[in-house]
Amino acid sequence: MRRIMAELALGVRLAFPSGRRGWLRTAMATAGVAIGAAALLLGASVPVMLDARQARMEARADSVAGVEVPPGETLIVAGVESQWGSNAVRGRLIWPESPGAPLPPGVPAFPGDQQMYASPALRAALAGPDGETLRRQMPYEVIGTIAPSGLSGPHEYAYYAGYKRAESLVGSGSWRVDRFGYVLEGERGPGTYVVVAAMLATLLLPVAIFIGAALRFGADTRDRRLAAIRLVGADSRAVLRIALGESLVPAGLGLAAGTLLYLVVRGRAADLRLFDVSVFPADIRPVPVLALLVVAVIVALSAGMTLLGFRGVAVEPLGVFRRSTVWNGRLWWRLLPLAASLWLLQPVLAGAANPDEDRAGLGVVLLVIALIPLVPYLVPLVARVLPGGSASWQLASQQLRQNPAASTRAVTGIVVAVTGAIALHTFFGAASVRRATPDNPADPAYVLQAPGRQTPAAMRERTATFEQVDGIRAGTVAKYILYGGRDATGTGYLVVGDCATLRQIATFDRCADGDAFVQGDTGRTVTTLDTGHIEPTPGTKVAVPAGARPARFVGTDAQGVNVGLLLTPSIVPASLARAEPWFVETRMYEGDDAPGTAAGQLRGLAAEIDPLAQFTAIAPEYDKFASLRVALNLGSAVILLMMGVGLLLDVASRLHDRRRLLGVLAAVGARRSTVIWSVLLQALVPVLAGLALAIGVGVGLGAVLMRMSQVPVLFSASAVLAPVAVGSALVLATTVGVLLPAARRVTTTEELRYE
Repeated sequence: MRRIMAELALGVRLAFPSGRRGWLRTAMATAGVAIGAAALLLGASVPVMLDARQARMEARADSVAGVEVPPGETLIVAGVESQWGSNAVRGRLIWPESPGAPLPPGVPAFPGDQQMYASPALRAALAGPDGETLRRQMPYEVIGTIAPSGLSGPHEYAYYAGYKRAESLVGSGSWRVDRFGYVLEGERGPGTYVVVAAMLATLLLPVAIFIGAALRFGADTRDRRLAAIRLVGADSRAVLRIALGESLVPAGLGLAAGTLLYLVVRGRAADLRLFDVSVFPADIRPVPVLALLVVAVIVALSAGMTLLGFRGVAVEPLGVFRRSTVWNGRLWWRLLPLAASLWLLQPVLAGAANPDEDRAGLGVVLLVIALIPLVPYLVPLVARVLPGGSASWQLASQQLRQNPAASTRAVTGIVVAVTGAIALHTFFGAASVRRATPDNPADPAYVLQAPGRQTPAAMRERTATFEQVDGIRAGTVAKYILYGGRDATGTGYLVVGDCATLRQIATFDRCADGDAFVQGDTGRTVTTLDTGHIEPTPGTKVAVPAGARPARFVGTDAQGVNVGLLLTPSIVPASLARAEPWFVETRMYEGDDAPGTAAGQLRGLAAEIDPLAQFTAIAPEYDKFASLRVALNLGSAVILLMMGVGLLLDVASRLHDRRRLLGVLAAVGARRSTVIWSVLLQALVPVLAGLALAIGVGVGLGAVLMRMSQVPVLFSASAVLAPVAVGSALVLATTVGVLLPAARRVTTTEELRYE
């Protein structure tokens, strides 16, 4: 054991005083390991991070799930969910029924009527440039700040406002709670986990490939040192242990640098946000077992790359000899990861309603990994299929068939990165198209549903209020649900509104005040649903006018509607005018000239009408994947930079390894242009073959992400071709950048000298 430790220690010492190439190799490997270690440590912190966030959200949960809490030491709560740009706003209107009422977490005392405690992020937004528009949604006096224990994260927009009127709304907008900490319902949207898994695979796998490229750089210098050690009496096992000790240096330095990078990112965690999820720096702590696993994985990867580098290599006292054999790769085992990934993704591909996200996420990661063994098999296949041509192509083709692994090891990282970029950019593009338009063209952009009866004049006034916003066209109706029996809440709608507004809901031939319209077989009378009871109860009976003409609901209103009755104001019977509608609905359509702040202005007007009214954006107001897109672009830039450096190292290493072969070609009269074109083709053919594979897999993966997130499957040429163009340009630029300066030196007979 003492001998083994001494040999490992010798390898550690040799890693430092090993010349410029050795220092560069160590620095590049350390940088790659540091980035990978920081990313893995952050991944190991995710369980603790999410558990801490979930614990705070559960501690403040106030949803009683329909259970009626009797009055006593209780607090009356009304929920106000809103939106400001890309930030969801969680509002609670509260009023204590006794001094012993439960206090919300993070709030020091109950606010008075029309006073509120706001989160730090919300207070900053209220003080910002558009703060006045935001304040219309919450016109309360700010008297304090919610502590971190009452927030899901530092970026959350939240407030607790005192609202005495909530006492009179119990059962119809507010509810009682005797504590906080009820069961919390899930919030994550469909497909989110799978998209994040695809992005992590896209960004982390090239890092691992880069580490391997960096560890291989300068291997010839290391091999000569090891041959010298063999000369003084070390056996082959000792040489291998010395090489393993040398590989521990970049692994150890990378772990140390990665830990520092992790601490820096942890300190800035409060500035980061993903999918409305933000965490406090104290939440970011790695799970101890996972942290140890990160160290073990990095050390094992470093040792594994070293052992892999000694395959086919014999270190002898008189030099290092490499066994040259014709590559004969097997296809069957290379298809196993692809087959496994397709099996995991089978529910998504088959169109299952609720596929398991954990299974789909694993399938996505495995699909990206499956590219790594496929690229070395594809390159010699392409070289054999392409017809013979010039001498430069014949030289390149021979090399590609004999040793495709050496020609593709640096390109594989670019193929993985391009595959993920195609999938994610096509997905983001399709999600943006969906966000820009409602699912049904007949639907409005926004809908306000408020309780209470409204006269025709009041409904026209409400319509005019919302049309004050530039680019907005609105219409207000009173909606009643038709009673369909004890076992159904309703079979259709009774709608009251003027002709212009009714045309937004249904299609009919002509309209004037006093007209009525029906859809389906309503019979002579219809009965509304009494909204004052929990159980389905018949309400007001309304006679269908004799001259009612046919109509048909459009948009979302047409879904599941069997019968319907539409009335203009002058024909509404007095009994219906006195009945409570299901809600008064204002539909708002957004024109191309609407300002970007239209949604905020409309929400402010809705809050002034009734802070508890339900305001819904039919098309999402913001791009929830914007933060992921920024992270992908930044990560891709870093990855491409690393891949460029890896390509430079790989091309330089290959030129150095083949200098004697190139010298032989020069000695037998090969032209310099032939040799240069041969090297260029050896770099371009693998990347073109790999990018063709990346396009197919990337498009398929993008379709999987769209299906998982319930986004229409749409592809744009720019989202597919842009990553391909960047990857091709990177390979061409790095190859030419290394080859042209070294062309004269590597194509001379001087390279035949050997000592």
